[in-house]
Amino acid sequence: MGHTILYLTDHWPYPPGESFVSNEIRGLAPHFNKILLLPTTMDPLSEVTREVPENCEVLTDVHAAILNQWNRRSFVGRLKAGMKMKGVVGESFSSRPFAPREVIGEAAQIRIACDSIEAVMGARFSEIEGVVSFWLNRGACIAAELSRRHKRIVAISRGHGGDIYAHRRNRKHLPMQRTALKELKAILPDSEAGVKHIQRKYPGVADKVQVGRLGVSEHEPAAASDDGRLHIISVASLLPVKRIHLIAAALQHTERSIKWTHIGGGDTLGLVTAELGRVGDNVEVDLKGQVAHEDVLKWFGENPADVFINVSSSEGLPVSIMEAFSYGVPAIVTAVGGNAEIVQDEGLGCLLEPDFKPEKLGSILEDWDIGNMQRRELALAKQREEYSDSVAGEFLAKMTVEWILSRPI
Repeated sequence: MGHTILYLTDHWPYPPGESFVSNEIRGLAPHFNKILLLPTTMDPLSEVTREVPENCEVLTDVHAAILNQWNRRSFVGRLKAGMKMKGVVGESFSSRPFAPREVIGEAAQIRIACDSIEAVMGARFSEIEGVVSFWLNRGACIAAELSRRHKRIVAISRGHGGDIYAHRRNRKHLPMQRTALKELKAILPDSEAGVKHIQRKYPGVADKVQVGRLGVSEHEPAAASDDGRLHIISVASLLPVKRIHLIAAALQHTERSIKWTHIGGGDTLGLVTAELGRVGDNVEVDLKGQVAHEDVLKWFGENPADVFINVSSSEGLPVSIMEAFSYGVPAIVTAVGGNAEIVQDEGLGCLLEPDFKPEKLGSILEDWDIGNMQRRELALAKQREEYSDSVAGEFLAKMTVEWILSRPI
């Protein structure tokens, strides 16, 4: 309880996105004396914040100082700051596609962030014993650099999807990640797939990589449908990697009465609506667009849901599946990333091949047994036992404290 950590996010507790960090902080808070929260985005923060536990403090002054230092520097000033970062030359030459300017720019932001943290916090900086990053990108690099400068500080990073799989950004490596991994005490992807990917790509840090599950809150089970229709729910941004249009394509191969609700908006809406133009009258569709996370949870609490669907081509281990399970809703998912780790067998739902045909999903939906209560019970139990925010928070806190206590003083 006596330890203080610095916890790095992208925007959280400010919008947009990262609503799942709320679960993480809620699980961690009881185990530390103080958690200092710092968003690492280089965009100005809005005025609206999410609720944080009493022992958490958002370092808005530090974030403002980082932006001020960045904005006041010329191109040459940023270049000089970036070139002073350890590893930047090697990172630049290994970037694929070759992009030294991007690497040096990222290095400059990392250095300026670390300098600002030290300067603004002053004597308070000595209270920090560990730095935890939610993402294995800029936050992890900042954590690693602070640990390199101050050996008393333990640096840890989680990892999820786009911050692990560089190919999602059409890159071979993420800027400065290779250097950061060497300084981190521990790397905690939320899936076995993420662990194996990092260990294959960076064998020199393989012994520091282990699964660190995320968790979500427990909820009362959602109702199964009682109107004779199969009620389908999907939750995802409308991005190419999410392939939501394939759900619409699959519905073209069904005859039973179905209601499909999708929550999430984005660039591929036109592709989805084009496919929906060929869906039969047996299907009712409700595209809700982008809504607040609390409204997603409210929807589960107020509406019947028989099956959750995720058809992404690449994933970490989606919080959306965990949340569906927290309401006892089984899932049909593609066997990519960590999806197969949570939906392990037919008792919890169904796994699709990554390159499945819409006809296959349509057939599964056509045969889906609404009355199978065992699936709902197993999904609920899976979340309670393996993906609870309290369990995840206790694990991360326990490991962090152990690493803090074992660090050189």
